[in-house]
Amino acid sequence: MARMSVDQRRSALIESAYRVIADHGVEGATTRRICAHAGMPLASFHYAFESRTALLCAVMETAVPTDIERMLHAVLPAADYGSEPGLETIRLSMVRQFHAFYDLLKADPGRMQAAIALGIYAHNHPELQQIGKHMYEQLYRVASAGLRAMADLTPIVWTTPVEDLGPLIIAATNSITLVYLSTADDKVVDAIIRSIADQLMSHVSFE
Repeated sequence: MARMSVDQRRSALIESAYRVIADHGVEGATTRRICAHAGMPLASFHYAFESRTALLCAVMETAVPTDIERMLHAVLPAADYGSEPGLETIRLSMVRQFHAFYDLLKADPGRMQAAIALGIYAHNHPELQQIGKHMYEQLYRVASAGLRAMADLTPIVWTTPVEDLGPLIIAATNSITLVYLSTADDKVVDAIIRSIADQLMSHVSFE
């Protein structure tokens, strides 16, 4: 194995921890298993992180928000609103965008499962609670930025601050994830998607 810098080791361990959590849960993400996934000896772990807790913090601070942002951005720019979109066009576009997110989820459900598992794990461990809260605040900001981008592409105005609507997006993606992981019921997911689109449209007006 080629010699790695500390930053390279940190990045490799963060990504491997995220993947191992996706496959084995937070409790199953031992330092030994994470190092094996990263292809590095266990003895090298402490060159990058002082503890497993420090690694979990890094995953929640960097990997999860970046991953969710990547998923949302993969959906939002592709929206086709037409030259003069009306309210129904925009609502249907929202529905399509959430379904596109659902398709990405089905292609790799473990990563969203890892994000939710980390949030729950952090809530139940006092040393991680503040980091878990900060992770969700970052996710809210990512979702709010997506709503702001939507307004830039259309003649709509959000009548409620996007900072207040961002949490609804994350709540919806979490709900979609949990339903898929529990039952894979496309009909229920579609109902959630249409409901959140209707709810978001209640906060819209035209310029």
